[in-house]
Amino acid sequence: MHTQLTKLIGQRFLFRGKVWLIVEILREEDALVIAPEQAAQNQRIQADQYGNATRRCDHCQTLALSNPENPDEYSADVMELLAGRIGEASSSQE
Repeated sequence: MHTQLTKLIGQRFLFRGKVWLIVEILREEDALVIAPEQAAQNQRIQADQYGNATRRCDHCQTLALSNPENPDEYSADVMELLAGRIGEASSSQE
């Protein structure tokens, strides 16, 4: 069920008053990671435990993928996120 969501990585969604991007699908943790679109544009360096720069990140949120009462359904948070998908501008291919 969650494999279909990988196609949405990098897509924009209006979720709780902000525009978010799906960053990662964590299958083992049954979670979805989203980051604010503005944060993705203003990335900061994240240091590891030794102070070495390892990657860029900002304020991410992790949402549970599955509904705890019915694992065959998406959680209410994911359904709310998906309902706010912002359509991509279609490009004409001629």
